[in-house]
Amino acid sequence: MKNGKHYFPISSCKIVVVMSALVLSSVLYSSADAVENKFIEEAKNAIEAADPFMSDWQGTRTTTKGAAAGPNSLAAQVIAMGKGKYRLNLLDQFDTKKPPIAVLDGQREDTEVKFAGSAQREGAEPGVQAVIKDGKLTGTIKEYNSKGKYISSADFALEKTFRISPTLGMEPPPGAIVLFDGKNFDQWEHAGVFTGLIGINEFVGSFDNAVAYLRSSIWSDKQQQVTLELGSDDGVKAWLNGELVHANNVGRPLKPGEDKKQVTLKAQWNELLLKITNGGGGWQACVRLAGKDGKLLDGIKERASIGSGDAGTDEYYKKNNGFLTFWDITGPYQQQGKDFKVLFDVAFEPERSDAKDVPWKRVDLNKAKPGNVRWKLVDGAMEITPGSGSIITKRKFKDYKLHLEFRLSFMPEARGQSRCNSGVYMQGRYEVQILDSFGILKSRNDECGGVYGIGAPRVIMCAPPLQWQSYDITFQAPRFDAAGNKVESAQLSVVHNGVAIHENLKVPEPTTLALDKNVKEPGGIYLQDHGNLVQFRNIWLVELP
Repeated sequence: MKNGKHYFPISSCKIVVVMSALVLSSVLYSSADAVENKFIEEAKNAIEAADPFMSDWQGTRTTTKGAAAGPNSLAAQVIAMGKGKYRLNLLDQFDTKKPPIAVLDGQREDTEVKFAGSAQREGAEPGVQAVIKDGKLTGTIKEYNSKGKYISSADFALEKTFRISPTLGMEPPPGAIVLFDGKNFDQWEHAGVFTGLIGINEFVGSFDNAVAYLRSSIWSDKQQQVTLELGSDDGVKAWLNGELVHANNVGRPLKPGEDKKQVTLKAQWNELLLKITNGGGGWQACVRLAGKDGKLLDGIKERASIGSGDAGTDEYYKKNNGFLTFWDITGPYQQQGKDFKVLFDVAFEPERSDAKDVPWKRVDLNKAKPGNVRWKLVDGAMEITPGSGSIITKRKFKDYKLHLEFRLSFMPEARGQSRCNSGVYMQGRYEVQILDSFGILKSRNDECGGVYGIGAPRVIMCAPPLQWQSYDITFQAPRFDAAGNKVESAQLSVVHNGVAIHENLKVPEPTTLALDKNVKEPGGIYLQDHGNLVQFRNIWLVELP
């Protein structure tokens, strides 16, 4: 394993171009004949750099008993799950919502992977055995009815198929604004974040299965009941004045205010301590302090420096809509062989009353401003430097068609939102999710191609990691009447790898982690650093009248 990629030779593969009835006719695509040789070669190299078994597969099955003999098409996806484990989705065809024939687990044994199991579909229970050996995926499907009576059997033989997007390498048309051509970051800047969001990776580094601690001092001019609105990626514990007031041991992306806890502030200084776990990928937290009705409080100050001699400041509390912005941070804390769910209940020094010399670092989130891009240029692509912050275009736009290509790193042992996560935000406000969702069968709004929290893709079109993919997005900003009232929500159409997965989807409000909610104003194209290695290239847009 090297830089998150596996290097193995493969014996054979098939190169095809994705075409589908779902492709939007309003977008112009390269035909299969027009796909340049360099993309075919690039596809071959990507396969060789990945796992020798993980891929799309395609071929035929031939009924041998119990029904009229004859071959028909069959497809499969083999997903690497880490430590020699694999999952096999056996499908009638690619890119459909039709349930799979079977979903099987497999284990690598030297140079082959063996699968076995069954899955229920339409009253028949297919018993399936399969093996990947010498570059072929072969096996047998034996079908029984719900009473266990034998119905039929079929043999199948599949080969790797590498389905490349027909829009890879699409040239910007006349009048297009080129945002990235592989040479420099001239069109981009460090995006900053909404004031109050703590990018933990940026201050303690990017670590899987780790813990960080945050502490803040809050002055209240009287005793009062308040609401702690907590957001975390992943789990969170909270102590107020030494008392544990909240604990949620979860794996999740950050959503501001997802956890709410009623607590009582005493008059004068209150000490808030947070413990944030990280399973992998993004590592973030935020805290908003408000009344039970969500309104801001009076008489609140934050201690702006380490130590008890600071008189506190009320300059930023209301300015930042109640988000706390002065923190001390320390970490990472880890223990060999223990994952983040276990570490949640391990009492490290910052939460122990007898601890001394904890290396706290001061963080003032009010000083976070846009600046120079901290990502890398790698072989004509921009690559996220995890924990360095997201980036956004210097120019702002209203309505447009955007073309963007991205490449996911290989993270076989990661799961869910930790499996190579990023996102592209229209106007810095409306996210189209980027995630390794290869082999995911159920569309959700947090899978690759989802409009986060709003709309699930029609079908999951995510290619295997290490393969270049494309988004072609048509965006229309929200509309307002002369009095400033919104009369039409923002709309998105998204074509993923040549297939329309959203068409004129209405997005009523900015999605989670939007930079702002100034929806009447134009905004930039925003690429998210979620703590994973993702590459981008060939980014351009055409403004619409």
